[in-house]
Amino acid sequence: MRDFLLQLPRPIKKLILMMNDSLFLLLGLYLALVLRNESFFSVTDGYPLTGLSFNHFLDVYFYLLLCVIPIFIYFELYNSVIRYINVETYKKIIYGIAIASIVWITIIRFQEYAMPRSVLIITPIISTIFLAAIRIMAVNLLRTVNLIRKKVLIHGVDEYAIQLAETLKIDNDLIPIGFISHKSKSDKIRISELPVYTEDDVLALAANKKFEILLFVMKADESVYIRKLLNNLEQYDIMIKKLPNISMIVNGKVTANDLKQIDINDLLGRDMIAPDSFLLQSCITGKQILVTGAGGSIGSELCRQIFNLSPKKLILLEQSEYFLYEIDQELSNINATNDVEIPYEAYLGSVTDEKLLNTIYSKNKINTVYHAAAHKHVPLVESNPLLALETNVLGTHLVAKKSLENKTENFVLISSDKAVRPTNVMGASKRVAEMVLQALQDEVNNKKRNEAVTKFSMVRFGNVLDTSGSVVPLFRKQISNGGPVTVTDKRIIRYFMTISEATELVIQAGSLSKGGDVFLLDMGEPISIYELAKKMIKLSGNQIKTDNNQDGIEILFTGLRPGEKLYEELLIGSNVNETSHEYIMTANEEKISYSEILSFIDKISNLSYKSSLSDIQKMLNDIVKGYKPSNKNNIININK
Repeated sequence: MRDFLLQLPRPIKKLILMMNDSLFLLLGLYLALVLRNESFFSVTDGYPLTGLSFNHFLDVYFYLLLCVIPIFIYFELYNSVIRYINVETYKKIIYGIAIASIVWITIIRFQEYAMPRSVLIITPIISTIFLAAIRIMAVNLLRTVNLIRKKVLIHGVDEYAIQLAETLKIDNDLIPIGFISHKSKSDKIRISELPVYTEDDVLALAANKKFEILLFVMKADESVYIRKLLNNLEQYDIMIKKLPNISMIVNGKVTANDLKQIDINDLLGRDMIAPDSFLLQSCITGKQILVTGAGGSIGSELCRQIFNLSPKKLILLEQSEYFLYEIDQELSNINATNDVEIPYEAYLGSVTDEKLLNTIYSKNKINTVYHAAAHKHVPLVESNPLLALETNVLGTHLVAKKSLENKTENFVLISSDKAVRPTNVMGASKRVAEMVLQALQDEVNNKKRNEAVTKFSMVRFGNVLDTSGSVVPLFRKQISNGGPVTVTDKRIIRYFMTISEATELVIQAGSLSKGGDVFLLDMGEPISIYELAKKMIKLSGNQIKTDNNQDGIEILFTGLRPGEKLYEELLIGSNVNETSHEYIMTANEEKISYSEILSFIDKISNLSYKSSLSDIQKMLNDIVKGYKPSNKNNIININK
């Protein structure tokens, strides 16, 4: 019965409660007449219950409903979640009945029904008792004690943690047993009748299986501590859950179904320093912005953050119809909910389409370009090298030229750590794209100083969580399918950052540009992909398959893919300088002349799809320092 009621749609639950209220109002009116007449049924002059005819009785009841139900709706008494009804709810019932009774008595006296005055007083009293009682009974029904309640330890001792504990106390499935405070040095503190534990206490409790769930309300400023605690708990069979929305606590609507698995993003992210508002706004606020590759992972996040910085206009360029549609719909929805609408235009096409670029630049006075358009999936680019060169090199050169011709103030290239001593076509093509901008900036500075207004820069960083082609969504899918989880090499490591962090730093880096800058983002500590796979499996509630545990999810080593490195780097040389931002640095990289760049561009233009990979690799080797293409012959394969 309980489960059936809980699964009913909210409108049906509201209707049931209204019908119950209507029934008990009827019963309250009848009992009031009974008490007045001291009989369950009497007839006076042919009328039941002291001269009130049956039709008049129905009229009186109808007016009572007409007064009570709308006022209850106004007081939102039918919006409350029954399980979480509190004193405030019962106050609303009393106030609602009182107001409704005044209106009801006025109507009855005006209609001059043969209604005893005492009934007009007794009815509201009985109705209040009945309507409160039915809710108390419903609460008790829905809070039926479950003898198998899981024990929960709550991280934190702030007001939200305390309110969460109070909310969970009335849940059927979960029971809080205490709080964790990494600031507390004593286990003798009690809050809300529950003990406060230190980190050492938690490990001891986990070892003795004193709790089953560790629950977090995720806060960005505690991510480092949370990662440390979870690493220590990895050896124990503890479920790690989070409550993603604090407002759920405030509204008192937390149930076991609301708890989510801790995501790997929660563990790999780091404490962010507060962004510099000047750097965020400098190249965007009040200006016209072009984002190429606007539908990609980085491009779409750039669009979202740019929208929040009040640009004069945002122009999107994306070659994928599906991705462009997705970001277009999202921006449209943002505009629909914001007080101020941000003008934007979405163009479907490639950065190599000169006619399209001419149209975009002629229609708009673009102040800043964020060039995120690129082919970046390493194995696919190795199989389609010419397409990558056309987009990553020719496309970059074309957009940069149009920006210079139209006196665009800032041009920011989204580069990659794979551009450093590349072993694949993707990385080499991104390094050439950097060199295009470096050479173009030098050409501008040397020959057209008076005419030049464009500052070219490039931002180099590593892997971004949950982007297309990232291992994280791949692992997540493999785990959901029961495995195996495929890791190319046990030794492989990567730098990771969140999409929002990377994008925020890209915007700030662009504002630091003096022209020709190669910016490096501080990626934090590198992460083992093998350890990443193990963490994701454990966070999903599964075990890792071993010789002693055949029911777990297998980790399968497949060998390095063509062009793949064991580790990535951000710096070619050793010359790195700090900036005003803690997470942004600059590097002085070797350059080549613009004439050499033009010569290389001519070579690309003369290639055909019949050109072999080796021919393209040789071309890239001639221009990109440190490029050492890998192939199947020198890839080390490691199998379990």
